[in-house]
Amino acid sequence: MTTIAREDRAERIRSLVHTPLEILRRTQRSNLTLPNGTRVRDYEFRHNALALSFRRWVDFEDRPSMLTVEYDGDKVLTASWTVDGWTRRSYSPGRWENVLRRCERMPAPP
Repeated sequence: MTTIAREDRAERIRSLVHTPLEILRRTQRSNLTLPNGTRVRDYEFRHNALALSFRRWVDFEDRPSMLTVEYDGDKVLTASWTVDGWTRRSYSPGRWENVLRRCERMPAPP
């Protein structure tokens, strides 16, 4: 029974990760060079209490990526992955999911 719950949770996280990425792709990105010389693509979106952040490291073969969703100052979704699959997932269900869906329907900025 626990295995099914874990699989459902993993699928839920996978589907939730898709929505913020679609929102972030409509925003402007920044290319950052960190002090250690690595390059990062950085996307950010904020709307009232919702904050989305996505970073993808460019200079590494496995292309590590990290998505963070914060709602009202609390981290509610964190997902990290490489080309090989997930490396970290954390999810707290709540009202923020409805806010995220509403933001997905917002028109893209000019």
